[in-house]
Amino acid sequence: MREYRGFRERATPVAADIDAMARRFRQERDALGDVIDVWNEVSPAGVRPHVRISGLASGTLTLATPSSSAGYELTRELRNGLERTLVQRLPGRVRRVRVKVGAADAE
Repeated sequence: MREYRGFRERATPVAADIDAMARRFRQERDALGDVIDVWNEVSPAGVRPHVRISGLASGTLTLATPSSSAGYELTRELRNGLERTLVQRLPGRVRRVRVKVGAADAE
């Protein structure tokens, strides 16, 4: 019984976790801001709602789609010149584009 009467450790506040998440989102926005702007300008309206920019590493822009049909449409657009346009509009940042199918949080 004695263990139940003593000092209990308090729960840690959530504010620190929220601040860390906000900091991470700001860093991602700062790192990908120009890429997001160019993507919104050049991507076709029919494809844009089903694609999420997953990341940019070593010159490879990774785009995530929730389904194989959305991935197929995106791949078709990339082959029809969208990839070339992205590489030209983001010189030095993007050298190739990769499509990741099955990302549940793409929509």
